[in-house]
Amino acid sequence: MWTFDGVITSACDNCGDIQNNNVSDFSIECYGGDYKENGMGAQNNYQLLFEFNCPRCHSEITLDFDATEYPIDFLSYVINNSNGASCSNEPYITHLDDEAIYTFPEPEIIVPESRIITDINLIRANIPDLIRFLSQNPQHIHSLTPREFEEIIAEIFRAKGFEVTLTAKTRDGGKDIIAIHRNDLGIDTKYFIECKRYAPENKVGVEIVRALHGVKNTVGAPNKVILATTSSFTSGAVDFVQNQAPSTWDISLKDYNDILQWMRLY
Repeated sequence: MWTFDGVITSACDNCGDIQNNNVSDFSIECYGGDYKENGMGAQNNYQLLFEFNCPRCHSEITLDFDATEYPIDFLSYVINNSNGASCSNEPYITHLDDEAIYTFPEPEIIVPESRIITDINLIRANIPDLIRFLSQNPQHIHSLTPREFEEIIAEIFRAKGFEVTLTAKTRDGGKDIIAIHRNDLGIDTKYFIECKRYAPENKVGVEIVRALHGVKNTVGAPNKVILATTSSFTSGAVDFVQNQAPSTWDISLKDYNDILQWMRLY
């Protein structure tokens, strides 16, 4: 058994600020693979993703690597698709012995169906169960992939009666989720929701908030935009919403505590 490992050293393309980020903080998703009958067996493809704002100039940086495991237990190559910064190294894999594998704690929770869940990976494909699990085990929230976080927010809004569209995994122009609510009078309200699955220490900066607010002036714009994150917001971001935006009704900022409350109300 193995795990991705290493420290990625990145230099901001805008100001040159250097940051070191542990690969253990990246979201890691196996997005495909195949079996080569005439080769050396199975091949698995992984995306390793970490998004943050430069601490010095607040530019948005995405560290993005595609890694291929082929054959099993061997990292054949890594492709760097990062934006906003240059990287001087790349992730690698560390093999774990049996003793190391069994030293990790296994949290337990009893969900409404009275099933015992000891491993978050056993329920990742079931978003409703994942929400219930995280509502009682919030320490696992930051281990979500960015896409899982988007799916969770989409499911929460769907459960509250919204018509929800989850956009494709591309640069979507400030709308990971489109949510439409129709009241009893037949009046529709349209929301754009941007999701940022950030580490606790990586606060969402004012530049992202300004960019999201800007989508209200585009074709097909929503009535309101929401920025949801697993971290928190800088003072500049909060000040923009409270004092600089034309109206405090235009945009809502929802941080870790808000998201946890949403999950508990689900």
